[in-house]
Formats: sequence, C-alpha cells, structure tokens
Amino acid sequence: MEQNSTLHKGSAWTLLLQGFMDWLTLLNYSPLSIPVITQAVQHFIHHLLAESKTSVEQLTATDASAYIQHLKATTGKRTGKPLSGAHINKQIQALKLFSKYLRQTGKSPVGFALEREPEDKAKPAHLSQPEITALYEAISDSVLGVRDRAMLAVFYGCGLRLNEGASLALKDILHERKLLHVRKGKRSKERLVPMAEKTYAAIQFYLDWARPQLLQDTRTDAFFIDANKGRPMQRQSLYIRIKALAKRAKIKKKVGTHTLRHSIATHLLQSGMTLERIQQFLGHADLDSTQIYTHLTNDHP
Repeated sequence: MEQNSTLHKGSAWTLLLQGFMDWLTLLNYSPLSIPVITQAVQHFIHHLLAESKTSVEQLTATDASAYIQHLKATTGKRTGKPLSGAHINKQIQALKLFSKYLRQTGKSPVGFALEREPEDKAKPAHLSQPEITALYEAISDSVLGVRDRAMLAVFYGCGLRLNEGASLALKDILHERKLLHVRKGKRSKERLVPMAEKTYAAIQFYLDWARPQLLQDTRTDAFFIDANKGRPMQRQSLYIRIKALAKRAKIKKKVGTHTLRHSIATHLLQSGMTLERIQQFLGHADLDSTQIYTHLTNDHP
C-alpha cells in the first residue's frame, strides 16, 4: 500500500486500512478489486484527515455524505469535467463496504446511508450471430486453435467475465451435470452455469487433446494453459487472444471477452429466454443490470 504525507505508516488510519484489506481478502474478493476498493477508502481517509479527524472514534455518518458531495463538486484532472456517476458510485460502494467492516469488527457503530448516483449507461457492444459464426470459422485446427474454441465456449457459450475465465480450474468443470462452477464471481459470488452440448464438447476436446500438449511437464490445476512453458494463462493473454481472433475474422467492431458476454446475453434474450434466467446465467446481483439488454431484442441477427 502506498503511503504519503497525510497517511503515515503505523498510524491508526493506516492500520485500519490494512485490516480492511485483510477483511476483503477473507471474504474472497478478487485480488484485482481489493486495491481499487482500498484506494477509494484511502482517499476518503485523506479527506477526513484534512478535516482534522485523526481516529475512527471521530467518524460520523455525515462524513461519508459530505465526502460524496465533495466528489460531486470535483472535476477530473485529465478531463476537466465533473466526475461521472459511475465513478462516484464506485466510491459509494467502497464506503459502504468500509462501513460494514467497521460495524462487523466492532470498530465503529457508524453506518453510511448513501444513495447511488444516476448513470448514463451506454448500450453494451455485442456481436451479431453471423459475426459469432465468423469468429468460429477463423479458428485453426492447431492446438492453439482448439484452445481458442474452448475460450469462445467459456466467454461466449457460458458468458463468463474475464477474471472468472482466468480463474477457472479443472475441478470447476462438472462433467456429469455439464455445468461450469464459477467460484470467483463478481463480489465473491458463486454460480453454476449450464453448458450446451457444443459448448461442453469444445471444452472436453480441449481438455482431452490440447491442454495436455500445452501443459508439457508442468503441473497445474488451471484450466487455460499458456503456450509458453505450460503456465496458467493470465487475464491479459486471454484478452489479447480473443482480440487477435476477431481480427482474423475481419470483424470491425472492438471485441473483447466482455463483448462475448454481452453477445450471448443478447442472443439468449432474442431466443426467448426470460430476463430472470439470463440474470442467473450471467451472475448479475439484480435484474436492473440485466435489463440493459432489452433494447437489443429487435436487432436482427
């Protein structure tokens, strides 16, 4: 954790922040999200220090509200524009988690009653069904091509987020039930994702034929294996591979793993699946997140 002139190593606030990080780790929050959440709380603490509040005992419920009002009056250093609703909502989410940590650990009884800001949600980019077909047709018959097909099975066929796919392990493929167990979902939520026959077949073929060749003499439980020395594939490598496949398919749109997730959600909705089932499939915390796809139901595949 970075320190600066207002938050000294060993200070009460620093120790509290470290405890908060440890708490998030125990709750199985993603190692990628913990630093982001902690940094948001760190900025809040800097604001408290500027107000001469040097300990958690001085914390009040209105401190968080005042901080959010401060953010709403702040302009971004790079853009020169007011901070977006999405950015402020991330700070609100972090502060609510921090408040929950304080209460659960008995460090403070203070709760933050913060309401989310309205967001201008952009329509999610997605691929048409012919474009998805073009992706599959661009796959080679090589070992890496078989892995590419498994990647499409995971990120399109099962709609996983990038971090969820990168965290997959062999034990997460429930062969008898043809389910994929997402253990490290957003906000540490688990879910079971059903696999269609073609999706499962692509995953099974990768496990039987391509993965052993990529693995070489290395031992790992990771599902996706890098071509270099049989190591687990990292998030960035998976993302780059999908973009390269889209380029080979001559798709002009910006394509990433999340584009595939948006695409399967759109296609399932077009096929008649209910929003509630799509919500469960994607692992959305609430139906509002899923309803963003309803504007696409009249698109032609």
